[in-house]
Amino acid sequence: MTDNISHLNILQKPGPGDRSRLPRIPQKRRELTGELHKYMHVMGPTPKRCLETLADLGLCDPEIGHYFKIPTHIVTNLRQVWNIDGEA
Repeated sequence: MTDNISHLNILQKPGPGDRSRLPRIPQKRRELTGELHKYMHVMGPTPKRCLETLADLGLCDPEIGHYFKIPTHIVTNLRQVWNIDGEA
């Protein structure tokens, strides 16, 4: 017996607790400029937390930029927008 369930319907099938499990689509962050949005995805699903962690570990902006292969000024701008302390 085959079910005629489309791929989209499978994703919308309620999970435990009757909540829908739709894929998360990243939302644009209002505090960031278009240029910063272009590089934000490089740091994974939680870029602010990632940047905070690397700054807490003592990495400077050039080191973080080199690690992610993004310009240093992008790292510096993200830290300023998100008020992330540490050695710049």
